[in-house]
Amino acid sequence: MATHPAITATGIKQPLTVINVPTRTPQGREVQVRVEWVPAAPLDVYQVDAGLMAEFPQCLGDSGAGTVVATGPEVQHLSTGDRVFGFFFHNAHEKGQQVYITAPEHLFGKVGPRHGSLRGCGDLPTNFCTSFYTLSDKLQLDLPWPRPASFTPSDVDRPILIWGAGSSVGHFAVQILKYWGYTNVLVTASSKHHEKLKAYGARHAFDYRDPNIVASITSCISDYVGSGNGGSLRVFDTITSKHSSLAPIAKIATLPGSIVAAVLPVVINPASDPAGLQLSADLAAEAEWAPGVQVHPVISYAYEANEFLRDHLQPDIMATLLAQGAIEPNKIRIVDGDSLLERATRAMEIMRSGTVSGERLVWRVWTAAEFPEY
Repeated sequence: MATHPAITATGIKQPLTVINVPTRTPQGREVQVRVEWVPAAPLDVYQVDAGLMAEFPQCLGDSGAGTVVATGPEVQHLSTGDRVFGFFFHNAHEKGQQVYITAPEHLFGKVGPRHGSLRGCGDLPTNFCTSFYTLSDKLQLDLPWPRPASFTPSDVDRPILIWGAGSSVGHFAVQILKYWGYTNVLVTASSKHHEKLKAYGARHAFDYRDPNIVASITSCISDYVGSGNGGSLRVFDTITSKHSSLAPIAKIATLPGSIVAAVLPVVINPASDPAGLQLSADLAAEAEWAPGVQVHPVISYAYEANEFLRDHLQPDIMATLLAQGAIEPNKIRIVDGDSLLERATRAMEIMRSGTVSGERLVWRVWTAAEFPEY
């Protein structure tokens, strides 16, 4: 059987390695993609340092960009030679940090001439899908597709707080809300990101390090709360830190009917903490929530349970908004290295340091010089 190289974690806190894994021929509506660019992600660190959702030996990565090299007999929309980007996650054949992946075609969007470079698209799918799924499914905001030309949300002025809007997920959430016409978007981020986030559609921006941030946000939304419409909030926590985000959010979102959605896992201690990485999956237990406030954990992979999102989110919605310029990819930083293993290891070390802000690390998987046989 044909094989190809893949980045693999062999155990908790063990060094990454490269092994050869089977190259599976696409069946049905599957496509085989040669992976050229992948983003580094917090999940990589969580799996290697804490064993989160890992079965060792564990291949890594759930998104990337590359070129279709083979298609199954029932593929309808993609062809050999197409440049694609996608968020893929079902099994080991779909892990991004390997030379080839084989996955269903609905997990990919086609990269056209208006999308830009593959390296700029590779970071987008996981974070865009997480944002759209959370806003529409968990926070119950109206995001019809295709968006009618005259569309205005029924709750256009409801305060929507994006905590951690400088993150990749938050970056896309603000842009999505602007596209669908929501006008009362509040964000937290480092002050160096405020100007860009306001250009993306945020009305108010707060520095998450401000010791008075709870009072500042509460004061900002007081007019809406007192207007007789119930005052319930929608909050999207893209950071999900027990101390840095959940604790203040629980003090802000106190009115019955408010909805808080947070991306799992909850970080008790980050990887950079001397005590080591500590995670929790119990969102409800990690903060003191007021009665009547709904709290929803977000697992990005679950978006496929919604049949419409399964079929349209990546191949249609994501690709179209990018082509229209309604969303733009994150600023990227390229992680170089002389080998696949060196690039992967360097990216992991930078992610562990907790120093990435307002940009996304991306690195090459396949290169013609290193892997000419593929």
